[in-house]
Amino acid sequence: MDIPLKNLSRLPHRPGVYLYRDINKTVLYIGKAVDLAKRVKQYFSRDDAVGEKTARLVSQIVTIEIQTVPTEFDALLLEAQLIRKYLPKYNVVARDDKSPLYVVITLGESLPRVLQLRKSQLQQAFQGHPLKMASKRAIFGPFQSGRVVRDLLRTIRTIIPYCTQKQRNGKPCFYTHLGLCNPCPSAITSLKDKQRYRSNMFRIRDIFAGKSVRVISALQKEMEDLAKKEQFEKADRVKRQVLALIALQERRLDPLLYIQKDADGLDELRTLLAAHIPTLGRLSRIECIDISNLAGKEATGSLVVLTDGFADTNQYRRFRIHTKNAPNDVAMVAEVLTRRLNHPEWPYPDLLVIDGGKPQVAAAQGVTDEIPIIGLAKRFEEIIVGKEKEFITLRLPLNNPAIHVLQRIRDEAHRFAKGYHLLLRRKLLATI
Repeated sequence: MDIPLKNLSRLPHRPGVYLYRDINKTVLYIGKAVDLAKRVKQYFSRDDAVGEKTARLVSQIVTIEIQTVPTEFDALLLEAQLIRKYLPKYNVVARDDKSPLYVVITLGESLPRVLQLRKSQLQQAFQGHPLKMASKRAIFGPFQSGRVVRDLLRTIRTIIPYCTQKQRNGKPCFYTHLGLCNPCPSAITSLKDKQRYRSNMFRIRDIFAGKSVRVISALQKEMEDLAKKEQFEKADRVKRQVLALIALQERRLDPLLYIQKDADGLDELRTLLAAHIPTLGRLSRIECIDISNLAGKEATGSLVVLTDGFADTNQYRRFRIHTKNAPNDVAMVAEVLTRRLNHPEWPYPDLLVIDGGKPQVAAAQGVTDEIPIIGLAKRFEEIIVGKEKEFITLRLPLNNPAIHVLQRIRDEAHRFAKGYHLLLRRKLLATI
């Protein structure tokens, strides 16, 4: 969302990333914050102590784009992705003493390493080799704070051990005895240990790629398999890994209090949809349904509500899925909508948004034909409109305000469902 400087009061008190743009829409600087409102407002204080570089930056800012995320960890990853995409001028100027840090996982090696490299070191390390060989290595960054990255890696290492020893001499390194390197590459002699170490490295890759939930699912299956074999001590160790990763995922500030109102986006969305849904009225109340599950386990559904463009958190609802033929997102969407409609005391929405494509929209329309229903298919951010047993697919430019409204409510529904899903997983683990 773009926010003019005169409307800084609209900034949310949430973790996220901010992008400063000049009059030509060029990105000048990108930063992250645990509280966007407090951090951004610091730039525009009347403090005479503001440095020359900051003063020069502020003088060129015309609009601020913000992207909210659930956690500080997510903000760190998103900041790095956006800096790599836009290469803002002032991010380079701000780091004239040191270049930003990259995390590289050398997946192409027999026993991969986790490297922390500056930009110059990155270029030297892979000189003559394309940096986009994702099958050979995973590169994350640039990260602006080396301290934050090192702290993060230390935390991850206590959950998923890996080796930092540069020279491998055939003896286990010191950190093996602390549980931070297991199995140690220097002492690996069996194929089983080699596979276990490589599995750890791919899990670290997934964490930096924002796929921690996938890692949690794999570890939970491993824990269950060990328990079935009555290897309870090993199962308990894996259980502690799962709980630690869930804690990392849930590390967040206050829940989202509001989604920024975007009057232009609501108006444009209504105009767009009215051409295909003649009965569509004013979009005063928009609801969105999202499903969160991994292989059908601990599946949950969420219902979030926008009232006149603002998130109405008092009317959010969450559902523990009862559908047994899992995984089955289509049946789960139908179940959640059916249970939602069993509450006539809840006002009917002017529009229902389903996180999904044609199958999910068809399932929702099979439950009711009294509510206008659309889907938002994530792969291409396509809007799916059901019309007389057929579907119309609308693809808008990603800078279109109507898409922004749908993306924000969809992402908020996903956050709310995912939070409940992780809570149920943690409760389940407590009973094992």
